[in-house]
Amino acid sequence: MAQSKPFGTPLERHPAFRASHIDALEDAIQSHLAARLVKLPPDSRAIDAKANRFDLPHSSLWFCAYGMPVALRFPEPDHVRVQLHHAGLGATWIGDRLVPVTPHQACISTEAAEFDFAGDFEQLVWRIPKDFLIQKLAGLTGTPIVAGLEFDHALDLAQPQATMLMRVLGCVLHATESVGGEHAKIVLAELEQALVSAFLAAATHRYRDQLDRPAPGAAPWQVKRAENYIEANWDKPVTIERLTEVTGASTRSIFRAFQQSRGYTPLEFAKRIRLGHARRMLQESGTVVSVTEVAFACGFADLGRFSKDFAQAYGELPSAVLRRRKDAMKAIA
Repeated sequence: MAQSKPFGTPLERHPAFRASHIDALEDAIQSHLAARLVKLPPDSRAIDAKANRFDLPHSSLWFCAYGMPVALRFPEPDHVRVQLHHAGLGATWIGDRLVPVTPHQACISTEAAEFDFAGDFEQLVWRIPKDFLIQKLAGLTGTPIVAGLEFDHALDLAQPQATMLMRVLGCVLHATESVGGEHAKIVLAELEQALVSAFLAAATHRYRDQLDRPAPGAAPWQVKRAENYIEANWDKPVTIERLTEVTGASTRSIFRAFQQSRGYTPLEFAKRIRLGHARRMLQESGTVVSVTEVAFACGFADLGRFSKDFAQAYGELPSAVLRRRKDAMKAIA
C-alpha cells in the first residue's frame, strides 16, 4: 500500500521518546502512553520506534511509528482518542469491533482498546480530555451535558464536516512548528477551539442532532456584550466558555446573531480588532523589529495569511508600514 503521509512528519520538533530495542520500547509505552505491548514479531530485537508529542492548552497530539508489527493494549482512558492515518496498515479493536484506520476513516474510542499495526503503520493521535470536551459541547449547545459522550467509533473523513476538521488540523500542526513562547497562547488556544468544534460537528454522537439543527437567535445586547468583551480582551484567546458566560447564550446562537446582524463571526471581529492593534504596533512601537513579531503577538500563526488580511484591511502590506516607520526614524536620527 502506498504511504499517504498527509502531514509530512508530524510534530518532528517535539520528540517524546525513541527506542532501538524492545525493553526500551516497553518502558516508553508504559510510561508515556499508559499502555502495554501484547504482541511482537519473533525477530524484533533491533527496532526503530519513535513518538512525538505536542501539548495544546488542554489536549495533546501524538505521532507514533514503531517500524515493526506491534499490538498495544490501552485501558479505559479519561480522554477521547482520535486516531488518524498517516501511513501503512493499522486497525483498532474496541470490544469485539475492529475499526480500520485508513486515509478515509479515523477511529474514535473512549474505552479500553487494542491497537494492531503492521510494520509500516504510522498514525497521528489526538487525546482530548472528556471533561474538556463536555464543557465545549455544553457551550456550543447551550444545554448541560448530563448523559456523557458516546461516539460512533468510525469517523468518515470523506464527509464535508470531516474535511473541515482535517483542514483545521493542518493549521494546528503548522502552528506547532512555527509558533512558540508567549505568542503561542492565543494562536494555539483558538486553533484548539476550532479543532474541537470541527470534531464535534464531524463525529457521530448523541448530541449531534442538537449541533445540526439551527441555533436559536441571540438578542442585540448579547452581540454587543460579546463585542465589548472581545475588544477588551483582544490579546487573550476567545473561548467557547467565555463567550457563553459573558453573553448568557450558546456560542452557536452568538455566532448566528453575529452573522445575521454584523455579517461576520465573533472570530472575524476579533481578527479585525487584532489587525488594528498590529497596525498600531507597526506604526508606533520603537521596540518592534519584524512583521513576524507583530503577527505572533497579535495572535496570527500564518504570516502569509496575516499579510494578506492586513493588506486587504489597510491597502498595504505590514512590511511596508514597518519600513516606513524605520525610514522615518533614520531620517530623525
